[in-house]
Amino acid sequence: MGKSTHAISGVFVFLLLGIFAVFSTIMVLMSAKAYKGMVDESALHNSIRVASSYIRTMLRADDEAGVLKIEDVDGVHSITMENDWGDIYVTRLYVYEGKLREWFAMAEIPFVPQNGETVCDLDSMHAEFVDGILKVTVSENGTEMEIDYAPRASAEARGEE
Repeated sequence: MGKSTHAISGVFVFLLLGIFAVFSTIMVLMSAKAYKGMVDESALHNSIRVASSYIRTMLRADDEAGVLKIEDVDGVHSITMENDWGDIYVTRLYVYEGKLREWFAMAEIPFVPQNGETVCDLDSMHAEFVDGILKVTVSENGTEMEIDYAPRASAEARGEE
């Protein structure tokens, strides 16, 4: 009778260790999946925030009368800023091959979209003027954000500053 009780308690301990190992593995897998989801969501929102902040910063930096325009160049929709610093320089913000890019060059240099500096991942960007307000819509993986920018230069030109 002593040997069978000892054998049953050994099986019971082994069974408890097995159940503990299975539940520990399940917890690790569930935690890893939750963590990956949070990281993916954070990266998505990070791209949208980076794009929004970058576009606003670029617009504020070039907020002068007559500098800002929206155009399609070689089939690429862009926010374009032209500055006269002795020579004419062009800055274009646009989305190409899933990336927000910046092109900065002298005006006479031909625009080559794939040569722009990559800022961040972005699926699309659309910009238009509505009642003097620049409305820029950016999207990444189905998440959309609208940026409304009221150029100060246009207020100055109207004598509103």
